[in-house]
Amino acid sequence: MARVDPDRLEELLAAALAELDGGGEAALQRFLAAHAAKRPALERALARVRQMGLANPTTKVADFPERLGEFRLLRRLGSGGMGVVYEAEQESLGRRVALKVVRPELLYFEGARERFRREIEAVARLQHPAIVPVLASGEQDGVPYYAMELLHGLTLHELTQQLRERRPDELRGRDLRSAAGLTGESGTDPFDGAYWQAATRLLLTIALGVRHVHLRGIVHRDIKPGNVMLTREGRAVLLDFGVAMVGGPSEFTRTGHTPGSPAFMSPEQLRGASVDERTDVYSLGATLWQLLALEAPFGPQAGTDRIVRGDLPSLRSKNREVPRELEIVVQKAMDVDRERRYDDMQAFADDLGAVLQRRPIAARRLPPTLRLLRWSQRHRIAATALACLLLAGLLLPAVAAWREATLNRQLGQLNQQLAQAVADADASLDTTLDAIASLLVRLGEERLRHVPAARELAVESLAEACGMYRQLLTQHPTHVRMRVDAGKALSRYADLLARIGEARQGIAALREGIAVLGGSRGDVPGELVQARVYLQVNLGRALFLGREDQAAAVALDAAEADLARLAGAPQFARGVGLARLYLRMARADHAAADDPQTLPKYQAAIDAARGLLAGAPQDAEFGALLVDALDNLATWLTAQERYDEAVPLLDEALRTARAIPADARIWPPPTLRVADVLETLGNLHVSRRDLAGVPHLKECLALREQAAKDHPTDLFVRSDLAGALHNLARLNSYQEQDELVVERLTRAVELQRQVVAELPTFRQGHDYLLRHLTLLGSAQANLGRRADAERTAAELAGLDRDPVARRRAARLWLRCVQLLAAETNPPADAAARRATFLREAMANLEAAERLGWGSGGNFADRLYDPLRTDPAFAGLVERVRERHTAVSPPSTSNANREIPR
Repeated sequence: MARVDPDRLEELLAAALAELDGGGEAALQRFLAAHAAKRPALERALARVRQMGLANPTTKVADFPERLGEFRLLRRLGSGGMGVVYEAEQESLGRRVALKVVRPELLYFEGARERFRREIEAVARLQHPAIVPVLASGEQDGVPYYAMELLHGLTLHELTQQLRERRPDELRGRDLRSAAGLTGESGTDPFDGAYWQAATRLLLTIALGVRHVHLRGIVHRDIKPGNVMLTREGRAVLLDFGVAMVGGPSEFTRTGHTPGSPAFMSPEQLRGASVDERTDVYSLGATLWQLLALEAPFGPQAGTDRIVRGDLPSLRSKNREVPRELEIVVQKAMDVDRERRYDDMQAFADDLGAVLQRRPIAARRLPPTLRLLRWSQRHRIAATALACLLLAGLLLPAVAAWREATLNRQLGQLNQQLAQAVADADASLDTTLDAIASLLVRLGEERLRHVPAARELAVESLAEACGMYRQLLTQHPTHVRMRVDAGKALSRYADLLARIGEARQGIAALREGIAVLGGSRGDVPGELVQARVYLQVNLGRALFLGREDQAAAVALDAAEADLARLAGAPQFARGVGLARLYLRMARADHAAADDPQTLPKYQAAIDAARGLLAGAPQDAEFGALLVDALDNLATWLTAQERYDEAVPLLDEALRTARAIPADARIWPPPTLRVADVLETLGNLHVSRRDLAGVPHLKECLALREQAAKDHPTDLFVRSDLAGALHNLARLNSYQEQDELVVERLTRAVELQRQVVAELPTFRQGHDYLLRHLTLLGSAQANLGRRADAERTAAELAGLDRDPVARRRAARLWLRCVQLLAAETNPPADAAARRATFLREAMANLEAAERLGWGSGGNFADRLYDPLRTDPAFAGLVERVRERHTAVSPPSTSNANREIPR
């Protein structure tokens, strides 16, 4: 049996006892399991400690002094690493300090005192705001000790425990301040702004402190949330250097198992490899991960093998407010490969500062090839199946090329050489195109986009494919298949970009694809024209969503012209039929509600979809198109209150949607199409005050909740989830269940804020946010929550380009006037507040007039009574009545549909 180094055993024993103190026997067993090679020696040492009666942290050693020098020990504060910390009184100065001494359990082991003295010397050399200063040190009866500043506050572990019932993406920096019970506030409060900003500022302070430590030849080796304290004054401090590795650079590469907390230990520590500065970079990155997600990156049941594999969950799937740049920084800090981490703590700190200051970061995502390799290593079964599919796709063209070459060799000598050269060139190029289509395009668009954790990898896979097509097209600009494949890849890339909030880049990709397919030229092969139609329709839809209606109409007209060019060409009949259906639905979806051609357009689309599905009943794409056409027409009919006509269409749509196989590779997936139909059906019943719609809306919400978990980066899925919450909240408002309305709408508003912030060109996203806020403000007023209603009114007013938002803000301010008047104990400044509310109401009404006002305006409502004595209000009423203008109603597209109230 290999002999265990006494120094290593002593370190591990200290850490094991710290785990026992902090988490009991279960924590100790997890620690022993993480150090399997040293477990027998550790268990023997622990048995000795238990025999001495020292394994209980509350045990008092009889011969342990109650005084050390001028310090009188008052109470035990905690333990960790090599030492126990007591609150003590330094009698000569009359002050309270934190006094650290060697753990009583270790006094009986040779070398403990010497190691503790080295810790004292190391910590005494450190002078940084993020490091607790040493005030004094000494030794009595062979027991070394040192005194530090006595801090009051909470560790980051305790803070995350306090906040764990909250959703991290709904927190603000002030919530962290409140949880920590902080006192004092400076002009540049580090807790201002978003929660992720406050958390990152705290960890940036610690990173700079750890850099100070590293420059003095020390590696901490046990950075974790429990060893970072936030004091009551808002100061972030690194604690416990009890297992630090002290010495010059030569000691940085010393090997052997190192103690620490497994959930925050680096993979090299768990493997027993050498440690250096990058080890602390990993642990600090893991600490930031927990603070941002309110849970550890690897839970207690995860096992150390997941850490060693680098199987790190997506941070943004836990907290959607975290910027992509910050997620990249944390991923780099926690890279399983130490060589790919930041070179030192300063580089980590620089990138954290760059994220906070909105500057470019040095870190970059892993290349798609490496990310795919690591994903394959973690998911071997799925990777093997996927590899088989890809291999089959790559081998078939090679086999065909081989057969063709064999036949060519049977020709005459001269003709054979020439034919072979042409065949080889064509086969090589076709094989290349097959490889790109199979490995990158289909992998990204058809497979990875349906794997929840691989959405961003799918985007990068398609981006790489588009780059390869660009390079090939410079050498083969007239190659028809290559141009078609490139156009399709750019279209798929654009769709994924739109779903992660990069709408402008998506539109640029669609325009690039149209240019590759010949632009507006008619003298190009029919294959290019057919492919171009789809890109033009998709461009039209994207432009409509971005409020560029005129440009959208031009794109759809171009698609119509291309379809006319293909008329009468039998080889394109199927493609033309499918493209014409897409075009009809696009025109119908974005038509004005009072357009007399809307119904015929939808009906034509439905007839075409039924015909396609009848010819190929197993084709999931045809079924999905029929569902969309039926659902969209039913939505339009419901908006016209033609309920009896809408119901049979929805019944057919629901049957068709449920018949699509759950594993069909279409987007949106079948479950989301079922949710869309359930939403329309539920809204139809609710608009008639029929509770039969309740089960439909609840099933819709459940399906969208699951979709949001499966596809956390998809903004449209998130927006649709907010819509499902809104629809149930409307039902609750009819039932006068305002508490439920507020609960559901608060979350809907937060989700929609995220969508609008990440995708500001999403026209309907702003409309949905307006509707959520309107209903939320009404429920808050009904409950008498004036302060909440004031905040909602202010946010409505912040939608400053929308006249309807400004009118609704004005009405909510007037509701606040009513609430103030009804209060039994009004505030001392009630008169001043009332005047402020009336001023805000009038200012928003005037802003709405400047923006065009919109339709309606019931000034007979008694809500306006407090303004009737204002001459400005009387003038506004007269002008609005004289110059009444109409405003276009909301679109009838698939996302977040609801019946206008």
